[in-house]
Amino acid sequence: MDINKIPMVRVTWLDARDTETGWLDIKEVIDAPLAVCQEVGWMVTNDERIVIMRSYSKDKEDITGGGAIAIPKGWIKKIEYLKVEYAKQ
Repeated sequence: MDINKIPMVRVTWLDARDTETGWLDIKEVIDAPLAVCQEVGWMVTNDERIVIMRSYSKDKEDITGGGAIAIPKGWIKKIEYLKVEYAKQ
């Protein structure tokens, strides 16, 4: 995997959100909002779902990733491709 060829993105999606506990007016129950969430990272998979990876490590030939989240495509509202500039090492 060449991390320089994997797009860096910011994804906005809707997720489940719990309401207050206890008794609520039925209008509050009906109007229960969804959570608007965002994630930033490398988009390593883009098929029926996308997988965003926040951390990457390469130690010789040992390549690992961390902080991955899989988001179903139907939940996604926006994918923004970010410009990444790599400094000389």
